[in-house]
Amino acid sequence: MSAPLAQRALKAADRLEETFLIVTLSFMTLLTVVQVVLRYGFGGGFVWSLEATTYAFAWLVLVGMSYGVRTEAHIAVDLVTSRLSPGGARVFAVIALVAGLAYCALMIYGSSLFVDRLVTLGTDAQDIPLPRWVLTGIMPIAFALLAVRLVQAARPVLWPRAPAVDTQ
Repeated sequence: MSAPLAQRALKAADRLEETFLIVTLSFMTLLTVVQVVLRYGFGGGFVWSLEATTYAFAWLVLVGMSYGVRTEAHIAVDLVTSRLSPGGARVFAVIALVAGLAYCALMIYGSSLFVDRLVTLGTDAQDIPLPRWVLTGIMPIAFALLAVRLVQAARPVLWPRAPAVDTQ
């Protein structure tokens, strides 16, 4: 993949990620407000709203991990790395990257097995008329996206002279 094409693909992924987070959070908020009004104002409500909000929140967290890494909105503890030489900090970054990628690989593998088992079982969600694998299928995708974002975040540290890809 050429550099301009890769940059366009990453920018598209950035916008898709942000749009997904906005839509998911808006859906959760709107559904919760409607549910509260229906429950306390009219004595009714949607049976499926709690389950839908729970799945939406899980999707929000899973995709939000990669967004947090991309925008550096996560908690950074640099007590050790700030006292290291540039070479030592680079070694520490490599170790952190390898550990993060190993975690992502394990989660992609495990969640793929989980989703595959749900496909095989053919079970539906408790209150939502959808197969459970559709609702949990975001897991391997989200961890693959997190792996991409970890590599993006490590790039300036590992290759300081390489031109940075603008992700904003």
